[in-house]
Amino acid sequence: EYRNKEIAQKILRQIKNISKKKINLMEVCGTHTVAIFRNGIRKMLPSNINLISGPGCPVCVTPISYIDEIIVLSKKDNFFRGI
Repeated sequence: EYRNKEIAQKILRQIKNISKKKINLMEVCGTHTVAIFRNGIRKMLPSNINLISGPGCPVCVTPISYIDEIIVLSKKDNFFRGI
């Protein structure tokens, strides 16, 4: 639980001891990005860990037209036979 100060500090110590190499981690969901920002996690990580904001959650970045199209296709009688 990241809100527990003792647990958070223990996890941060473990992260710092894992590697001194440059590590790039991508958060792919905007909700993760917001949580990292709001809780100051980026500032707590060692300088060798670089957080990269990704393209976004597949659900969030999918155009509504694609979702509408798959709904129409899924209602066809033979749609699930090819899966």
